[in-house]
Amino acid sequence: MAYLSRMARTSGTYRYLLHLLLWMMVICLYTFPMLQSNWGSAFGLRYTLIRYGLYGFINFQLFYLLAFYVLPAHGRRKHLYAAGGTVAVVLVFSLIKYGVALIFADEVLQGAVAMIGFPKTYFSFGTYFRFTLATGIAVAFAAYAYYIFLEWRARDKASYQLEVETAAVQRRYTQMQFSSQLLLRKLKALESMLADEQKRDGEGAETILQLSQLLRYMLYDKAVRFDKAPLGTELHYFHLYLQLHNRLFPRQAVSVQVNKSAQGHYITPFQLQAAAEQILENQEAEAPVVLRINIGTDTLALSSGPGPGRLQKLLTRLRYYQHINHLTMPLYASPA
Repeated sequence: MAYLSRMARTSGTYRYLLHLLLWMMVICLYTFPMLQSNWGSAFGLRYTLIRYGLYGFINFQLFYLLAFYVLPAHGRRKHLYAAGGTVAVVLVFSLIKYGVALIFADEVLQGAVAMIGFPKTYFSFGTYFRFTLATGIAVAFAAYAYYIFLEWRARDKASYQLEVETAAVQRRYTQMQFSSQLLLRKLKALESMLADEQKRDGEGAETILQLSQLLRYMLYDKAVRFDKAPLGTELHYFHLYLQLHNRLFPRQAVSVQVNKSAQGHYITPFQLQAAAEQILENQEAEAPVVLRINIGTDTLALSSGPGPGRLQKLLTRLRYYQHINHLTMPLYASPA
């Protein structure tokens, strides 16, 4: 199904050749036993190639023309054009088939192979036209079924794309909400720092610079928009976030310990900052805090203090429980 969808999305000559190749492969598989049995007979081989190979190629032109040029008018609400165009194309191809049959009359129009000495009998125009018309109608139904399949796949893809875009908008809204909350909290603390003339030029300017770097990453970084950021990058800005926190809240100084290298891991942006905010809210406001980052195979744990007990750790791994000072989040091996 995925292969057919890729072919259908491909436009122009490449799409035509791919469909033609698949169509003729089906015909070859169907006629292979007949080709084997008629290989030693010139008439039998010519009969098989003309009636199945040549006419299969003509029927493909009918199928392709209907599926990609005539029937799409139905989707544009031009129903009469699609219906009238289908009838006209089927009739024209029926006449084309009869014209080809006149060239290869013995292989196509001959009703039965005549014995030696007996006259050959051929189908009349009316009789053969009924045969070709029936075949054309069958091809038209096949083309319409394929057109419906392509439309269904396009709508399914559009629906999926809409869901992806909606999720991306929701993530961006969450990120902007978090960044705005962070900005308000830090600006409120920064206001008191800037009120002190001794700190205004030194620490105040440095704090504003750190806050602007953090907000620039939150709002404009490409990795943030793709919802997967390298863990090393996230840790860099997490350290910047902690430096900013320590400048604004020196009585609650925060340090961080990381158990191993972050190389080769990806994480959803801002989960560390959000988890740290949640943990720090439940800590004493005038006591130093040590945060520990434990990088596992597919999870990352952020904790403070001694951490939860064995039962709580087991429940955390099963993701049924989150200790107030021990939060876990998933890690990814690639940004996709």
